[in-house]
This record gives sequence, C-alpha cells and structure tokens, in this order.
Amino acid sequence: MPDTPRINHRANSTAFSLMTAILALTAGRLDAQPPPGYYDTVNTTNAATLRATLHPVIDDHTRFPYTSTSTDTWNILEQADEDPGNPANVLDVYKNASYVKVGAGNTNYNREHTWPNSYGYPNDGATNYPYTDCHALFIADDSYNTSRSNKPYRFCSALCNEQITLLTNGVGGGSGVYPGNSNWTTGSFTTGTWETWIGRRGDVARALFYLDVRYEGGTHGITGAVEPDMILTDNEALIDASNTGANESIAYMGMLSVLLQWHQQDPVDSKEISRNNVVASYQGNRNPFIDHPEWVECLWNSNCTFGDTTPPAAPTGLIATGGNGVVNLDWNDNGEADLAGYNVLRSTTSGGPYTKINASLITVSTYSDTTVTNGTTYYYVVTAVDTSNNESGNSNQASATPSGGGGGPASPWINEFHYDNDGTDTGEFVEVAGPSGTNLSGWKVIGYNGSGGAMYATVNLSGTIPDQQSCIGTLSFAFASMQNGSPDGLALVNATNTVVQFISYEGSFTATDGPALGMVSVDIGVSEITTTPVGQTLQLTGTGKQYSDFTWQPPATGTSGQKNSGQTFNDPSCVDVTPPAAPTGLAATADNAIVNLNWNNNTESDLAGYNVYRATASGGPYSKINVPLVAVSDYADTSAVNGTTYYYVVRAVDTSLNESGNSNEVSATPSAGVTVLMTFLASTSVPGVGTVENEDIVSYNTGTGVWSLYFDGSDVGLSSFAIDALAVLPGGQLLISVDLDGSLAGLTGGPSGTSIDDSDIVQFTPSSLGATTAGTWTFYFDGSDVGLTTTGEDIDALSISATGQLVISTIDPPSVTGLTSLADEDLIAFTPATLGAATTGTWSYYFDGSDVDLATNNNEDVDAACITSTGEILLSTIGTFSVTGVAGEDEDVFKFTPTGLGTVTTGTYATFLDLSAIGIPTGADVNAVEVLD
Repeated sequence: MPDTPRINHRANSTAFSLMTAILALTAGRLDAQPPPGYYDTVNTTNAATLRATLHPVIDDHTRFPYTSTSTDTWNILEQADEDPGNPANVLDVYKNASYVKVGAGNTNYNREHTWPNSYGYPNDGATNYPYTDCHALFIADDSYNTSRSNKPYRFCSALCNEQITLLTNGVGGGSGVYPGNSNWTTGSFTTGTWETWIGRRGDVARALFYLDVRYEGGTHGITGAVEPDMILTDNEALIDASNTGANESIAYMGMLSVLLQWHQQDPVDSKEISRNNVVASYQGNRNPFIDHPEWVECLWNSNCTFGDTTPPAAPTGLIATGGNGVVNLDWNDNGEADLAGYNVLRSTTSGGPYTKINASLITVSTYSDTTVTNGTTYYYVVTAVDTSNNESGNSNQASATPSGGGGGPASPWINEFHYDNDGTDTGEFVEVAGPSGTNLSGWKVIGYNGSGGAMYATVNLSGTIPDQQSCIGTLSFAFASMQNGSPDGLALVNATNTVVQFISYEGSFTATDGPALGMVSVDIGVSEITTTPVGQTLQLTGTGKQYSDFTWQPPATGTSGQKNSGQTFNDPSCVDVTPPAAPTGLAATADNAIVNLNWNNNTESDLAGYNVYRATASGGPYSKINVPLVAVSDYADTSAVNGTTYYYVVRAVDTSLNESGNSNEVSATPSAGVTVLMTFLASTSVPGVGTVENEDIVSYNTGTGVWSLYFDGSDVGLSSFAIDALAVLPGGQLLISVDLDGSLAGLTGGPSGTSIDDSDIVQFTPSSLGATTAGTWTFYFDGSDVGLTTTGEDIDALSISATGQLVISTIDPPSVTGLTSLADEDLIAFTPATLGAATTGTWSYYFDGSDVDLATNNNEDVDAACITSTGEILLSTIGTFSVTGVAGEDEDVFKFTPTGLGTVTTGTYATFLDLSAIGIPTGADVNAVEVLD
C-alpha cells in the first residue's frame, strides 16, 4: 500500500517567526553538499506542497539493525558522531565528552533516541524503521541519556538540575550559571523537562523535524513495512497518549514551539553537515533541514517566500604580492550567472578579524591595495556577492608584506624530497618552504616523466606555512610512487596555475603538457639510487630567505616538515606577525556584583599577557574591560551589575602586540542572591552570629554566603516560646506561630487579652530588627475559631500563597471542616473571610505529601514551609527524609516544583540548602523558613 496522504495539520502551529534569522543563517551557512538533483522535485510554493513533495525524497531509506554482528547503528553512529578533534573518539551530544571508540556494550556511552522510542515505537524489529533511523540517533553519555529519559524538550530555569558540558574542541565547559553551556532538567516523563545545551540544541531540533516529515504513516515503498505517523506538537496530552508500551500508528513528541526556537538559536554547523553526509552514505536519505534550514519556516509557519538565499561559492586561488606601498591581489573568476562582484577584506592578524577595504563592489578578479604601510604584513580574504546581495564565505587567506625595496616576500620553493631507496621505495614525499603565512590552498606539485615529458601525477597542496625560523617555514606532502628518474621532474604550481619552479633529477627535459608545457627543467645535480639508505632524502642547505640562497646536497637523513640540517632561514625584514594561540578553558563564576574568570595558561615564550572582552549578547560585539594587560590567567570583573547576563572571551597578546583570536565564550549573571529566614528547634551555633535561641530568626544570603541575626525574640517577649512557624507580609510585618500556650506581653486585639495558643498566629510590626529588635504585637489568626483545637493541631509550618491564602501544616494530622484524611506531611490552605479575634473562613487542600513520597516514615512530618514568588515550595522535616531525587537531614531545606497541587499533588524535588555545608551543625533542626523576595 502506498503512503497515505495526510492533511497538513502542523502549519501555523506557532506564531513564532524565524524567517529573518533563517535567511541570515542560510546566506552564510556552510555547504551541506547534497547530491546533484537530490531535491529537484521539491516544490516550496507553500507548506502543503513542500511536505507533499519533500516526504517522497527522504522516504523509503535502507534500514540497518539496532545491534548486529554485521553493520548496525553502532558502526554508523561511531562514524557519524566522530570527534572532529580526535578521529579515534566519538563526541557525545549532551555532555560534549570525547570517548575512545569501543563499540557496543561499553559503559561510557550509548545511543540516544532524540524522539524517545517510548512515544510510539518502543518495540524494535525488522519493520520498525524509526527505531534505528540514525538521523535521529546520537551517541550520548550513559548517565546523561538516563537523566534525559523520555522527557520532552523544553526550556528550563536556574532552579532546574544542571547537567554540565565538558570543554572539548574549544566549545562547552563552565557551570553554575543558567543556561551557560549546560543542559538543564527537572521532572520526569511527559511533564518533565530537558533543555539541551546551546551547542547542540539545533541538532536535536532538526533531527525531530526530519522524523516529522520522514514518517507520514502508510507503508515503506520497498519493503511494505507499516510506518507510524510522527507528529511534533505542544499538546502534552497527545504526547502522553503515545506512551502505551506498544508500537502506535500515530506518535507525538514536543515541544514544537521550543524546537523551532532551538533551530534558530543553534544554526547548522560543519559537524552537523558531516553527520548528515555520513548517515546518508548508509541509509540513502538525508536530513533536509540540515541542507535547507529555511524550509522549517515554510513547513511550520507557512512562510515560504524565500527569494534567492543561495550565496555564491567562495572565491579560490587568492594570491597576494607585495610591492612598494602596494599589495596586488589576484584570484580565480567565479562562475555564477548572477554574480555582482567581490569584496576584499584585510587584517593585520592571521585569521582575522577582517575589515572590508573596498568602497564599492569589485567587478574584476584583481585588486591593488594602495592603503598599506611598508614593512607591515597584511592578511587578505575575498568574498563573492550576487545580485540578491547574498555573500559567500571567505576565500583562502593570502598574505604579503609591502616593502620599499620594490619586492614582496620570496615565493615558496621545493625544499626537500625523496623518491628512491634501498629495497622497496617507502615514504616518498615533497616538502615546500616559503614565507610563513603563505596559504598553499590551490597550489600543487606535478610529477613529470622525463621520458616523453608528460605529467604522471598531481599532489594537491593545502595548509598555511608556519613560522619555523625568521618568518619562514615548511610543509611536507606525501607523494606516493614518485618516479625514480633518469630523468624525472617536479613542477611547483601556484593557485593561478602558474609554474613557480620546474626542477628535475638525473638529467633535464622539456615538458610536453600541463602547466609546464614547453618549459625545460633545471637539473638539481644530485640524485638518489637503489642503494640509498631508507630515511635519507635530497635537501637544500645554506642560509637565506629564498630558493636561490640554498644548494642541493647528496642524500642525507631526512627532516620532513622541518628546516633541513645545515639550513638556516634568515629574512632580515622579518617582523613577528604570528599571534599567540587563542586561550582555552575559559570559565566564569558569578557572585554578588562580580564575575570571576579563569582560563588555561598559554605557553608561548613571548607571551605578554591577556585581554578580557565582555558583551551583553552572545557572540558580541565585545568591549575590552581591562586597562593594562592581565598578566595571569584569571580576572575579576568588578564592574558587573547584578541581574545582567554577561558574555566573555579572552585573547592572548605577545610582546610584539600580536593578539590571538577569541577563546571559547562563557556567560555569567552576577546576583546578590536571595535572603532566607530560618528558626531552629533548639539553641544553634550560626557562623558569624554565634549561638541563637529558638525564639530568634537568622538570615542567610545565598549570594554572599553571609549569616546575620534578623530578629531577637528575647527583646520582644518571646523568651519562653519557640518560633514554630514564620511568614513575612508584603509590608514587612512578621506572622509568627509559637510552640506552646502562654501570655505574650504587649499583645493587642486578642480574644483573651495577651493569651495565645499554639494554633494561633500573631503579627509583629517591627520598628527595628537585628540585634536590637523592637515593635508591636497584634493578634492575627485564632485557630480555635476554625477547627484547630487539639494539642496535635499546633501550627508548625506557615506560608502565604500567591492568592493570599494562609497555608499551614500541623504537628499531627488536623481535623477541620470540609477536609478529610489529612496527615502531618500535608499543607492546607485557609481563605479568610475575617481575621483577628473572630477568625472565619474556609479550608481547602493545598499539598498532599503522601502523593509525592512524604509519607514513608514519621520523620517526614513537614515542620517548615515557604511558598516562593515563583511558586516553588521550600520544605524542611522533623527528621531525615528521602524523596525522589533528594535525601537529607532535619537541618536541610529542599525544594518542590509543583506540576499539580491539591488533592492530586505532582511535581519534582531538588536540594535548596544543605545547611551542614554552610556552617550549621548536623544536629540542628530547621523549625521555620521564609524567603524575602
């Protein structure tokens, strides 16, 4: 049966518009290189035609087994997710960890279904195509894969649990600041959240977009296997309904609106393009949203007006020649029919940043830069621009140093080679020397056969010549089966196909084809023979800066890739223009009005120091914030403003004032923290305060880590009581409930003069706080009026909800009108009609602790609670507790993030304050808690 047509029920699913960002992304993106004609049948007129014509292009791929003794998903993923910085390793999608490839069954990494298979296709088999579809499978760290589980992709917050990334290949690393370079998670199953780190969130988004279009229901056109219809949505109920434990005909996953934003925030990069190419080489189909990211906007927002967004190819063959007060540039013509011209960009640092130096587009493929200063080395790139103003990527970089002597730097030359040795020839190569900074992209060495003069082999060169001595260096290239002569030759040809040098060994001859056509080779006068020892080569010796300064020597021990033995590079005009390496390992830690930075030390012998740059937007523009160079590898930004997120990079500077490129970027948000008020059950030693009693209130600032005395109960008549529950009203008044019945001196407004009960709440209006506490007491809430009449109904936790309800817990299960089956781990809400001596109102369920693990033992009675301004509930218990994800003691405060409250309470836990880690004795017991916003 062919695929079943489907209504485009996804179009206009979100008002979030990506078109501006996608057009910008597409104009400068890397070339994903789909096969010619692959997308020719795709119709982008509207969302419906795009989906209808794109699906058949990527449908019916070749399936590989999940695990097998033949080629399986392990083989494909270890190639697709190969670490570009270490081909022996794989790179994990979430932790950004690099692991040695060890194949199936290891304990470091496994395979992540970005669309969790539990949502619609859990049972693997030969006909389950999405289960093994490698476009949506990624290598993932074992523990991170478990932590992600089957949570939908969403944005989280700094209150979520952080899953850090490692600094690998210059990206990732850092922790403690949301979102930074970390993953963030909370909850579980459909109501849970997994926020992928910024460096890979676009990758997972495009993987899910692929699944949405690849799987449209119906059957596989070749094997006849039944396939699911996979749909992205923001509807949690639909996602949850997909988790049945069986393979479903329709599967849902999300969150779509979040994935659309992630697609924008993390554009396609070279790693993702390489991955697409590898998977396509096995499966025979591609992820179209890596090749054409602009199609996302068309499919899900019905914005299909693209115009010409394809940039020209980057120009090739750029060469630079220095003269007196001028640098002349030349490059190959671009072939686009809509080419408008070129831009020339220049820098005094290799690798940029570059500045455009032409005022208007250049319409020919040459340019003379007459704004140069003799003796300064300049680095150039060229870009092509079409009539729709799409601009290509950079050409190869070329450099030159203008000189008053009328000549630029010497041209590269052949400096060493090897072609014959005793026994079977081994390790044939050719080495090129020349001015450092020369980019050999587009250059080549051509082997010529002296018998007839024709070409027999071409070695394409690449790379930039390093500075090995006096602004000169070498690069070596393998030349397999270099011919053994009598005679044979080598032609060094530049990027404009011009022969720079034509040499030969064991005689000379005339070239009969190729770039050297008609040229007579120059015999170097020395040669190798069949008894030449393995490891010896022909090489130049002497002192100088150009080919003519040196002399060829008989075979000697080879020095491939280095200046030769007996050779000295010496250019008297050499000026150090080589910048230090970009610093690595930059990390940022925020504190109160300060951000502390540290990074790895650079190792250059001529290092002078570092510059620190800051921005308020990721990617810049950055401004330097240090005045003198920073001499060490750490820096404190004391000009940071609390609440502002800053983005930092660091550059290294050498003694010649060459500055490196940027380090990795890190971000941090300084904050004064929040102030947490607490009381303790008994006398407790508090750092910086001393011993406090159970009628006192202390404060702790999470930003500064400083403890203070907030309220001295003995100053205002509470010496015979312990504060059992605490809340603070918006005007700063304190609501307090105490642990026993008694008389509170100065109390007004009560039903029995100054008498209070442990189920009552009194209000303290301060005139001063701290070591000298003063103020007035007013009766606020009479518990006996509304059902709190027994000894066990002592209020031992108190807070105020966002709607103004009094939320309490009691020592034993309370019995109040309208509620049943209450327990001492529950919170109940009182909605007042009147307060004071005649209290009236109604009770309702607020938090059922037994629903969320707080009923496993008697120690889990809640004895302190606070509802924060963001809706989380801070809790402490009378003894040790253990709930999902968190365990602790009675001196600890933990956090509950609700997804449901009332008679059916749901949500997740996390640690808030481990007081024993910040100076409070383990024997202490938190008796009340409140947060000052």
